Amino acid sequence: MNLRRFLGCYYAYLFLFDFILCYAIYTALFELRGLSFTQIGALLAFWSLSAIVLELPSGALSDRFDRRWLLVAAPLAKLFTFVCWGMADGNVWLYGLGFLCWSVGQALISGTGEALVYERLEAEGRTVDYDKVNGRATAAESLGIAAGTLLGGFVAAANGMEVTVWLSIPPLLLCALLALTLRDSRQEAEAEAEVRPSYLENFHIAFREFRTLPELRFVTLYIAVGLILFEVLEEFDQLYYLAVGLPIWLFGVVGAAILGAFALASTLAHRLARHPALAWALPLVGGLLLFVASFGTHPAYVLVLELAYLLVVPATVLSEARFQRLIEGRSRATTTSALSVAQNVTGILITFGFGLLAEYVGILPAYGWAGLLMLPVAFWVWQAQRSGVRALD
Repeated sequence: MNLRRFLGCYYAYLFLFDFILCYAIYTALFELRGLSFTQIGALLAFWSLSAIVLELPSGALSDRFDRRWLLVAAPLAKLFTFVCWGMADGNVWLYGLGFLCWSVGQALISGTGEALVYERLEAEGRTVDYDKVNGRATAAESLGIAAGTLLGGFVAAANGMEVTVWLSIPPLLLCALLALTLRDSRQEAEAEAEVRPSYLENFHIAFREFRTLPELRFVTLYIAVGLILFEVLEEFDQLYYLAVGLPIWLFGVVGAAILGAFALASTLAHRLARHPALAWALPLVGGLLLFVASFGTHPAYVLVLELAYLLVVPATVLSEARFQRLIEGRSRATTTSALSVAQNVTGILITFGFGLLAEYVGILPAYGWAGLLMLPVAFWVWQAQRSGVRALD
């Protein structure tokens, strides 16, 4: 398969993996099936913690074995989420088992996909294109989520929430079939397969890279401590919408529209490469927009909030591309999984911290204080760049 067809199949794979109708309603489904807020919170916490535990072991599996088979297994594991939920009927343990299946599927794809694509570009002598490819991959994911959420809302309204659960399964079956075409470029050379690191050795290689490459540590902190804030805040946006009086019927429309804008921004992000100053400038402006959004008195302020998120998309895409270029060893998926672990850990801490802050000062002021946190982050990145350490190429 030539590179163009390979990448087309990969983008379609990512779209199908997140084309999940159930995204639109699952927390509401839990409540309507009798789960308390405490139980729902515990389920979401369990989901995050299980993802952290599974991330690194799955990355090492990807470096040890054929990446294609992990990409086949990922959607198959995820579809059991919706089998469990479709049968649960209020059973909190089955909902928890479903989240565990989701974590397994997400862990199998995390790190594996990025490594597979980077190594294929490397084999073709095209690693310079990874910014563009990573942007399009992020766009495919965003479009999958947007399309699934938008369609899921209509299906749930017309046919009931349970239907969206069962209709989330067919795209994942198609996704698994498509993964069969995504050949691992490492399989092209039998000699390479013979010297592939053992399972445990992958952990040592990844640890050594973080220990010996200061710029890799810097980019990891930039993504997992700085940029992660914007991703976490999105989880609270429905509370922001309520606070500024956005009509409920617009929630899904706004969500789909911003994901479409994310997809466009991700696709165009590579055009901003070679401008390292954007590493501090984009989060800084995004933080200032969050501060402005905290004074919201009208639904129009939602546009300010979403613009803050949109501005940070190119920084995320380009920094992830730089992360891949900095990796030197043969355990690319394990090293990438370590980045995901860092994001999940800080994401949980920021989620709890922001929730407590919102409880104390109110949801709108909390966005303002979160935005002000970008001031020291931007100063830190600016100072690092002056000493020759860059988060973007």
